[in-house]
This record gives sequence, C-alpha cells and structure tokens, in this order.
Amino acid sequence: MIMKKIIVASALILLSACSKETPVLNSSDNLDAAPQMVYDTVAIDSFGPGATSEAVMAKINAVAIKKEQDSLAKIAKVEQEKLDKEKAKLEAEKAKETKKETKPEAKPEPTTNP
Repeated sequence: MIMKKIIVASALILLSACSKETPVLNSSDNLDAAPQMVYDTVAIDSFGPGATSEAVMAKINAVAIKKEQDSLAKIAKVEQEKLDKEKAKLEAEKAKETKKETKPEAKPEPTTNP
C-alpha cells in the first residue's frame, strides 16, 4: 500500500515537472516579446544600384545561347546517326536482294537422245 502511494506520488511529480507551458501570442504583452521577422530581400530597381548590368546580362545570355546550341548540336547528331543506321539497313537489304537475283540458278542437265 505504501509502495503504491510512493509510485503514484512520484508519477504525479514527474508528469507535472515535465509539462511545458506554451506561450500564448494572442495577448499584447506577449506580442512584444515575440521575435521580429527580418527579411533579407529587398526590391531592386532595374536602374538602381545593385541591378544587373548589361555586361553581366550579356555574359548570361552568351552562356545560355551556347548551351542551347550545344543541345541542338547533340540532337542533330543523334538524328544523323539514326538516318545513317536506316540508310545502312536499307543498303544491306538491297545487297541481299541483288545477291538473290544474281545468284545463278541450277541449269538442268542436257539430255542426250540415243
């Protein structure tokens, strides 16, 4: 009986000690204590200080154009390889057909009349 009381008392003390009070930000006193949000983004005027210069934009555009040209060249190369494979396949088929046509047929043996 005494052990039950000790266990229950210790459990209540443990539960009350571990509970946290969550701050309520609805009251005006707590709103002042809340951390202020600071944003590091600022709108930059296109003609103001910090705006991207024409030289930088030209470099960016040059890199983008080069990447686009490289991509187009890769696509063209793949298409050319496909065409070459199809052409080789057609030539192989033609060669087989001409080989069959030029293949000498077996001639019947001449018969001799007695």
